[in-house]
Amino acid sequence: MADPAPAPPPPAIKPAGSPILTAGGIVLAIGGLYFGRDIFVPFALAILLSFALTPLVNWLRRWRLPRIAAVLVAVTLAFILIAGIGFVVGRQLVQLANNLPSYQTTITDKIRSLQASAPGGGIVDKVTTTIQDLGKEISGEEKVSQQNTRALGSGAASQEPITVRLERPEPRPLEIIQTVVGPLLAPLATAGLVVIFVIFVLLEREDLRDRFIKLAGAGDLQKSTQAINDAAARVSRYLLMQLVVNLTYGIPIGIALYFIGVPNAVLWGLLAAVLRFIPYLGPFLAALFPIALAVAVDPGWTMLFWVVGLFLVAELISNNVVEPWLYGSSTGLSSLAIIMAAIFWTTLWGPVGLFLATPLTVCLVVIGRYVPQLEFLGVLLGSDPVLAPEERLYQRLLAGNLEEAVEIAEDYVDECSSREFYDNVAIPALRLAENDRQRSTTDTNYRRLVADTAICVVREIEDHVREKVPSSDEPDEQTGENRLPSETVERPPSVLCLAGRTELDRAAAEMMAQVFEERSIRARVLPPIAVSQGALGQLDLQGVDVVCLSYLHPQPQVYARYICRRLRRRAPHVKLVVCCWNLAPGTGQTEDLKKQIAADAVFVSLEACVDQVDAWVCRATSPGGTPPVLPDTEQEQLAALHDLGLASARHRRFDEVSRTVAQAFDAPIALVSFVDEVDRPLPDASGTPQELQAAGRPPHEESLDARVIAANEVLVSEDVTEDPRFADDPLVLEKGIRFYAGAPLRTSSGLVIGSLCVIDTRPREFAESDRRHLQEIADELMAQIERRPADGMGPTQSEGIKVAGKK
Repeated sequence: MADPAPAPPPPAIKPAGSPILTAGGIVLAIGGLYFGRDIFVPFALAILLSFALTPLVNWLRRWRLPRIAAVLVAVTLAFILIAGIGFVVGRQLVQLANNLPSYQTTITDKIRSLQASAPGGGIVDKVTTTIQDLGKEISGEEKVSQQNTRALGSGAASQEPITVRLERPEPRPLEIIQTVVGPLLAPLATAGLVVIFVIFVLLEREDLRDRFIKLAGAGDLQKSTQAINDAAARVSRYLLMQLVVNLTYGIPIGIALYFIGVPNAVLWGLLAAVLRFIPYLGPFLAALFPIALAVAVDPGWTMLFWVVGLFLVAELISNNVVEPWLYGSSTGLSSLAIIMAAIFWTTLWGPVGLFLATPLTVCLVVIGRYVPQLEFLGVLLGSDPVLAPEERLYQRLLAGNLEEAVEIAEDYVDECSSREFYDNVAIPALRLAENDRQRSTTDTNYRRLVADTAICVVREIEDHVREKVPSSDEPDEQTGENRLPSETVERPPSVLCLAGRTELDRAAAEMMAQVFEERSIRARVLPPIAVSQGALGQLDLQGVDVVCLSYLHPQPQVYARYICRRLRRRAPHVKLVVCCWNLAPGTGQTEDLKKQIAADAVFVSLEACVDQVDAWVCRATSPGGTPPVLPDTEQEQLAALHDLGLASARHRRFDEVSRTVAQAFDAPIALVSFVDEVDRPLPDASGTPQELQAAGRPPHEESLDARVIAANEVLVSEDVTEDPRFADDPLVLEKGIRFYAGAPLRTSSGLVIGSLCVIDTRPREFAESDRRHLQEIADELMAQIERRPADGMGPTQSEGIKVAGKK
């Protein structure tokens, strides 16, 4: 009996939802911190002190001191300093307590003077007394009091009251010790634990770090090490900078209070330095005591005003000068996070939590950066922006919040430039909108709102940039001459920016045109309807040297190829640029796209596009004028091909004619091409003449034939590499072509339907007689094509065509 097939393994048990586990872990952690505060508070203080003492220990170690000795010396010095400060503060407090009774008279006189100098002088006291009497009358307290008085008076004669005295027994020695030492036991125990923890943390610092990495690293040593280094650097820098800030705050205050005449100025200076560790509330508490003492000491009010002014000036200088200069981004916490942290840790651990709030929260933010489950801590508490600039702008565009969108744009433009803003923020924001459109997560109304708001932002940036440009009356920095108004400056040839498919493409085209205008390149923008099939033939290309197609679609090849073909046929001299904003820079796709689309250039960044167009426009300013733009005759040409029986490739066998023409002009290749041939690649002129002849006819959209068909005249380039018309055309230069001569193939009605060309791999001369002879051959070929039946196979030999021999 065969063994049964093994049962399939049980499905893997998926862990419970991580958000639930994370929330449960946080609740347990908070509960542990609260109920175990007697242990965690000393340990947290010890960790904080170890951060401050580690530099001192390392410095002692560099002097060849053993680790144990270095730790003991550092801890001893630290606690001697703390004890010394405590002793000074204690003496000052005792002195203050002894002097308080002498201030009672001054305080009483000021209260009375305030009451007497109040508006109405004593009216408040009278009103208060009247209200109290009325209240007693209503409640009946006055009648009850009078009855009790009469009862006591009648009974006084019959019975004399007995005085009773209650005395406590003499306290025992243990009770005295418990009363005096009891309140001190908890602070002393905490201080002892802090000392022990500090010593062992400093002694076992490397071992504790390794154990933490093993426990929390989960095998990722890099992230664990980065987290520890980041936390240590932030906390150490915070403590150092906070100490410097507090000293620069407390010492001047103590000195100033001494000269003002406030008693115990040393105490208030130390208190100001210490209390400033408490965020936001500390300076207020530090100022409260000197202000109260100034009221009690000075019979007048001058000292009070001096003290209040002192703290206000010190706070302004510290907040606006010292802290920004020293802090920078030392903590990485937002202001709201600091306040919430102070409330949270004070609720857990009392007053000690106020001092530990900022360092502990810094550690939580660092943990949130490196632990994915706690990433929300870094988002909620950190000061770093949680949205990228393009995401912030996209959110404002989605909300239609033009004011905030313009504010973001103007701030970025003031810091960088409009081109950088469009390249790094605005166009990526439109890319996000297009990606949402591809996922169908936004409807048409939202897309239109994004596009319209983005165009409004472009208009605002244009005005903002124009306001920053110096007026025409101011001299130019380079030439020293006054600038001319924009109307009188000769403008270079124009650039036409076309939106490819959607209103988002139009917004990107508006941005591109605005940058062109900043470079004094005249540009105009047309919406997507201008490149539709019906409207493309009516496009006004007169005076246009460069056409820039804008696409946010991730695959614009199909759409751009058709438009480039139609534009190339009408205006071969125009440079065609396709901007694919949804391709990642540096992916190497631009060259492939350029060949597929048959464009002069494909760009993924606005900077590269503007630089190249600027170079083309400067070159296009040479004398000679702009070639005329031809009407779009594509439909007529295709109809003529159909009437002549050339609609099918099998009716276009002109191999024998091509060989005869090549031999006549002593060239390696001659080709016959028609206007609708767009699928065959350009032949590689680096091969043999036979290979070149068999390679097929090149598409005129990607070759020199396009210019012949568009110009309707013989075109000759004796050296393509030296010809300025093709010097930067990779579609021609990469194929090894050096010489080209082409003649148009015209019907009897004068309509151009193709070309007859001669190609060579080396430069050569082509006389005027050769030009006429090439045109005569082309005309004779067309005459024979028109004479044959429409369903014929076409000429397969050179009979009937008079070809002159080599001259």
